This record gives sequence, C-alpha cells and structure tokens, in this order.
Amino acid sequence: MKKMLHMTSVAFIAVGALLLLGSIQNADAAFGSSGAALNKDDCIKCHGVIVKQVQDGGNKHKSEVSCLECHKGTHPPGSQKGALIPKCAQCHKDQPHFTLAKCASCHQNPHQPLNIILEGEGQKAACNTCHPAIIKEIDSNPTAHTGFACSFCHEKHRNKPDCLDCHDAHAEGQKFENCVQCHQAHQPLTLTYNETVVNSDCAACHPDVRDTLEAGPTKHAKFKCVFCHANEHAMVPECQSCHDAPHSKTMLSKFKTCNECHQSAHDILK
Repeated sequence: MKKMLHMTSVAFIAVGALLLLGSIQNADAAFGSSGAALNKDDCIKCHGVIVKQVQDGGNKHKSEVSCLECHKGTHPPGSQKGALIPKCAQCHKDQPHFTLAKCASCHQNPHQPLNIILEGEGQKAACNTCHPAIIKEIDSNPTAHTGFACSFCHEKHRNKPDCLDCHDAHAEGQKFENCVQCHQAHQPLTLTYNETVVNSDCAACHPDVRDTLEAGPTKHAKFKCVFCHANEHAMVPECQSCHDAPHSKTMLSKFKTCNECHQSAHDILK
C-alpha cells in the first residue's frame, strides 16, 4: 500500500511539473516573438504610477497617443529590458527644437513632457528654438540680464520670477506689480508705462521732482506725472502740446523756451 501511495505521489508531482512547464512555455510564447495580446487597460496592472503620471500631466501624450503607440514591440520577457522605450524622434521631428540632443535633460519625465526642468548654462540655444523673439529682444537690449542663462530666472518652464527675488524695490511697499508697470524683464532699462502709474512710483526715483510738483500752486500740481510724460520714460513734452502760445511773436522771438521765464513745468512762475 505504501509503495502504491508513493508511486501515486510521484505521478502527481510529475504531472504537475509538466503542467507548470507547459504554462511557462505558453507564457513565453504569448510574450515572445508572436507578441503579447495586450491593450492599454493592461498597463495599469503593473505600471499604475506611470499611468497616473500620464493622467495628471501627460498633455498630448495622454490625449493623442496611447501607451502601446509609443511602446511598440514585444513586452518582456520576450524582449530585452528597455527595448520598448521609444526614441522621441519617433514622433517629434521636422522642427528645429526636435533636432536638439539630449531631450531628457529638460523633459526629464516623458510621461509628463511639459514639466520642463531648466538647468545649466547651455539653455539659451534650446530656448531660442521656441522663443526666438524673446532671445532677440534680450540680446538687442544689452543689460546684466543678457549675460544670464534663461534658467537663471526661469528655473521651471513658464515660471515668471518676482523681480524682488533679486532686486531691491525703489521705494518701500513696492511689489512685483509695480516693477512691471515700467520695466520689461527682457529689456529692463527700456522704461514704458501707461496712464495708471501713480506719482509715488515715479517718486521712487524722482522724489524731489514729485514733491516740487505737488507743492505747486498751479493746475499742474493735480496732474499725474504720466499725464505729461506719457508712455515713455524721460520724454519731455512741448508745452504747446497742451497750451496754445499765449504770448506775442515778439516775446517768443526773444525767449526761445517757456522755462526761460516760467522756470520749470513742475513749479511754474507766473
């Protein structure tokens, strides 16, 4: 009886081994040269973290392609590890930006391609392929900013830093919004502004002029600086742009400028 039971056990083990071997061979065949019968819903079974990354920030990698459109070929163990990782040029071509080497130096996670990390000094050429107008602007208006790598200010793509991270305010209480009313980041010494700029902002650099103007007895005292100095810094208007010539031609021939008599537009002597 014991001998029969032993033989029966051996037979069961042998059958089990054959079934297991057959299962492994079938799996190898399924994932081997014939290719796995996978669909996109299978990916999350093993790659949940990556699928979530695509869902959260995949952009066109989420909306216009599926996992299997990028990761073409045979799934391991039927292929070598890494064989399913595609080249970016498989889809991205025919534009200057796509000819740049080392895509992953900026696009560090291809499953979230627009989470761009900008590092190092060699970024300006890469930025120029998408932002040539900005690069031309900063190079055509030389300042200290011109010598910086784009990533010095833009640590992340589309990140606009606060000027006051590097620069002191002209006057107490000024914020980033005050800075950009006059200064353009890529040509900071070209000052432009609109009619909303208040006198206190001008007074940050011109306090004496503002005080003289506002202490005066004439209508000028109630005007904003930008009423006369419109749109462009250091623009000095002609008095006649507002005032008709109130004096005779004889007097005007002797005094070529209004300030020869009226001293200053900010403190008019009547």
